[in-house]
Amino acid sequence: MTLEEWDRVFRVNVDSALRLCQLVAPVMKGKGKGVIVNIASVASYAAHHGFAGYISSKHAFAGLSKSMAWELGPEIRVNAIAPGAIHTAMVDSIGGPSVLQGMIDSCPMKRIGQPEDIATVALFLATDDSSFIDGQIIKVDGGFEC
Repeated sequence: MTLEEWDRVFRVNVDSALRLCQLVAPVMKGKGKGVIVNIASVASYAAHHGFAGYISSKHAFAGLSKSMAWELGPEIRVNAIAPGAIHTAMVDSIGGPSVLQGMIDSCPMKRIGQPEDIATVALFLATDDSSFIDGQIIKVDGGFEC
């Protein structure tokens, strides 16, 4: 991986989230409350050959999310969701039906996740029903990364 590729991955996966949070945090602080739900990845819990930039950026993103909880609280709660294999264009782009089947076979639930699986958790984290959850990375991966 070139340094230029490394920088691009970090700009997309870490820097952009920081900048967005820097824009919304003052508005939330002004209102005296707010919730930020970041989308991380189960890659922030593991390492795999050939994905050093992506995995390193996701580890950094998880740390950023936890740090933001400390720095923006108590008015703003910050959590992140760490999706596993979710049926999106990104997953479709990494291979054909055999790759998808491999993901299904390696998941204890024997299915790939759907975007709605992430949306449901995001909605929960955005409501007062999760008012005592802060600084957490919630895995939504069908048990894949136990």
